[in-house]
Amino acid sequence: MDAQEVMILNLYLDESVKSQRAYLGQLFYDDEPIDDEYFRKQAQAFGFNEAAYLDALSRVPRYTHRQVEAAMKFYSQMASYISQLSYTNIKIHETMDELYNVMNFQNALMDAVPSPIFYKNKDFVYLGGNKAFQRITGLSPSEYIGKTASELFTAEMADIYNQADVELLVQKEPQVHEFQLGTPWGEKRDVICNKAIFTDLTSEPAGIIGVIQDITDMKRAEQRLLKANEEIIETQKEVIYTLGQIIETRSKETAKHVVRVAEYSYLIGLKQGLHQDDAMLLKIAAPMHDIGKIGIPDHILTKPGALSREEFDCIKTHTTIGYEILKKSHHKIMKMAGIIALSHHERWDGSGYPEGIIGEQISIYSRIVSIVDVFDAISHKRCYKDAWPLEEAKNNIVEQSGVMFDPRIVDLFLENWDEILTISAEHSD
Repeated sequence: MDAQEVMILNLYLDESVKSQRAYLGQLFYDDEPIDDEYFRKQAQAFGFNEAAYLDALSRVPRYTHRQVEAAMKFYSQMASYISQLSYTNIKIHETMDELYNVMNFQNALMDAVPSPIFYKNKDFVYLGGNKAFQRITGLSPSEYIGKTASELFTAEMADIYNQADVELLVQKEPQVHEFQLGTPWGEKRDVICNKAIFTDLTSEPAGIIGVIQDITDMKRAEQRLLKANEEIIETQKEVIYTLGQIIETRSKETAKHVVRVAEYSYLIGLKQGLHQDDAMLLKIAAPMHDIGKIGIPDHILTKPGALSREEFDCIKTHTTIGYEILKKSHHKIMKMAGIIALSHHERWDGSGYPEGIIGEQISIYSRIVSIVDVFDAISHKRCYKDAWPLEEAKNNIVEQSGVMFDPRIVDLFLENWDEILTISAEHSD
């Protein structure tokens, strides 16, 4: 057979020739004869011990073609497996590097966020957080990772955290709640915590991630703003009351009239169902219902007797004068005061002035002020008349239900008669 030079394994050589180099042709099949003459020449050419060389050849195993093919197939598959394993190993290392880079990026990203961020598993054990979380809690990663809230915070705070976490895992909806967080330096901070569930590869809940927003400074600013706003409103109210009192004093009416009208209006406004803020605006705006009287001549405004037709027509213009004064303002109080000034003499049946509008076309604020203004006017002494007894004044309101006044407002007035009397007594002339 044709042969290529290959090394003969030591196990086929005896001890005397193991230190010598010996070469062998390609595999011997069991159905092929060995060319002894060829190998004898080979031994001579390379200086081998001829007898030992040929003896080694005689002990080389002989295989069938099927055995060789099976062996080659096996080693080919092994080579493929090894290659795939090597490739997989390379990819694992590449994936680990990518994962490491992603984790570094995520950690850097979280640390760049000024708000504290934390995440924990579904057993409420902390897994990590950013530097802002470390600062606000005063805990290093080694101090909080692997621990629960019960191991880190007071029992009271831990109960709050754990209860919220349980609710989040049950409801599986993003959660927002506000609480106070104690800082390492002993300060109480108002915070809002936004929490949500993160899932595993099977979309099952794997844990909780939370972001804490410190709203202490914002709340303090809101409180300062609220206080400033309250002071502004109080100042506006004092100015409006004072202005209303000046107008009423000019027309020889008592200054307490505007105070009572304001208190009655606030009471009925709330009972009517106005929002607290709107009822308060009504209370502040109501004293300006007669501001238009500033444009009425004194001799008409203070006349003790009955007015002539022309004088009464002049008096009626105080509604439009007041509206013109107030309508230019962009503030809610002034806008409401302008509406009241214009239409507080309109009547439910449409026979009022200045526009003769009817029913619910009249502003609800004007309908309220209309009743309490008339009630207070007839139940107190004026320059042109004596005060009516309270029961007579009350009966007059009832008689004018559906004529001058909104019947629903009249009902509310009567239902709260005791409170009306209390206000009247507390702010008597």
